Amino acid sequence: MSIWDEEWEDYELNKHDFEIWLDSLEGEGTDKEKYDKWIDEQAEEERSLKCPEWVIQTPKFVYRICLN
Repeated sequence: MSIWDEEWEDYELNKHDFEIWLDSLEGEGTDKEKYDKWIDEQAEEERSLKCPEWVIQTPKFVYRICLN
């Protein structure tokens, strides 16, 4: 069973275009592992856009500031 059947069958991409896009993902592992990694990256990017974070490093401390 492909990821298409599990996740995408009701969306606008046709299965052929989806498989081509999936093959274009870089990295090691199965298609499902690469897809899951891509989803995690998208979620992290979305989170960082909603809550920008600043990191201030000193010799003794690391400060992380997130305005939420």
